[in-house]
Amino acid sequence: MQQVTNPKARNFSARHAARLLGPVIVAALLSSCDYMAEVDCAAMYAESPELPSSYIDSGRGVVTHLPSNTSWLRCPAGMSIGRNGACRGTPLLLPFDEALAYADEVSEKSGQTIRLPTVGELRALREDSCVNPAIDIRAFPAAQVENNWTSESSRTTSLLACAVYLYQGNSSCRESKATPYPFMLLLERD
Repeated sequence: MQQVTNPKARNFSARHAARLLGPVIVAALLSSCDYMAEVDCAAMYAESPELPSSYIDSGRGVVTHLPSNTSWLRCPAGMSIGRNGACRGTPLLLPFDEALAYADEVSEKSGQTIRLPTVGELRALREDSCVNPAIDIRAFPAAQVENNWTSESSRTTSLLACAVYLYQGNSSCRESKATPYPFMLLLERD
């Protein structure tokens, strides 16, 4: 004996199953990864100023990042630190080669080795628990939430260079050297 099924009933049950399984599949996918809502760094540090810092204030607008033992100017190039600890002025937005030349000139005039960081040095500052910028804004109060030049050029073409996007701290070596970006400066100490 052959069983006869109603085609409308079959369509209803397939639609019903898809409607029920859709949210289950989405929930399973989200629970299987480390999904986390993005927390704004400014809000995080404002709400919890007691959070430990990975930096020590070395004075005169310089902080030292303890895990990497690197010293940084607290303000982006073109800005200076004020008495109240805030950066004043306007950050420089320069093409890659001009940013390198600026760092060389500052280094020469100051008598100290000041340079753009490598990708690894800048990414080492990344704060994983927050974004916008993904950096401790207590140490870098005027960090620019955009691509920031590093000292590295692309390995594939001389027209591109590397930058770190401070929103999340991701890097890319596909940035046109002609694009003006802000940049941070690293101070080499002996």
